[in-house]
Amino acid sequence: MRAFGAAFLLAASFILYAAGSARAQPAEQQMTVLHLSQTAERSVLRDLLRIDLRVEETGADPLTIQSSINRRMAAALDRAHQVQGVQVETGSYGVGEERPQSGPSRWRGSQSLILRSKAADAALKLAGALQSDGLLMSSMAYEASPEIVRGAEEDLTAEALAALDRRAASIADRMHLNVLRYRDLHVGNAETGGRPVPRFAAAAMAAPVAEPGEATIRVTIEAELLLVAPRP
Repeated sequence: MRAFGAAFLLAASFILYAAGSARAQPAEQQMTVLHLSQTAERSVLRDLLRIDLRVEETGADPLTIQSSINRRMAAALDRAHQVQGVQVETGSYGVGEERPQSGPSRWRGSQSLILRSKAADAALKLAGALQSDGLLMSSMAYEASPEIVRGAEEDLTAEALAALDRRAASIADRMHLNVLRYRDLHVGNAETGGRPVPRFAAAAMAAPVAEPGEATIRVTIEAELLLVAPRP
């Protein structure tokens, strides 16, 4: 008797589920899924200068190379720390053996020094002084600071959402449908365009020249919306 009751309840539950699914399927079939992507962007002046320099040594003895790099980098750091408004950090450090096809093998070592500053004149002057001390220039570029990017993120997100709403409403109207609701929404973080290639000239005993230019900050939103036929 208990087995019969359990079977009856199971069958009743299945019938109710099937009936509910049958009612839901026509409703979903009457909806149109709209996939949209919208980007908002803004141009800003790049305000942060990054300069990458390096100490480089070659020779027959790796220990001598390392000692020389350490000594020269310590002097460079001491000089850089005396300049206010410039952030200083060391980068990659490596020593490796080179074995040319002709001639004896030799060792090459290098360590990078990174300068970041919104005070471009001070950073450029320091870079020139470090070059006069024998450091080599690896790269130099302006970029938008994190503060600038974060400051634009909220405004660009609101702008992209508003544009997405307008575009969805326009598409739905052309299809003689109404926007029911958002089914899925993905909001990206603020991003900047590719790294700039600044006007650049570098030579020993002379400060390099750089020009910031503008960066494009953008926020992209991807969404899925449900469209339905207007009620009669």
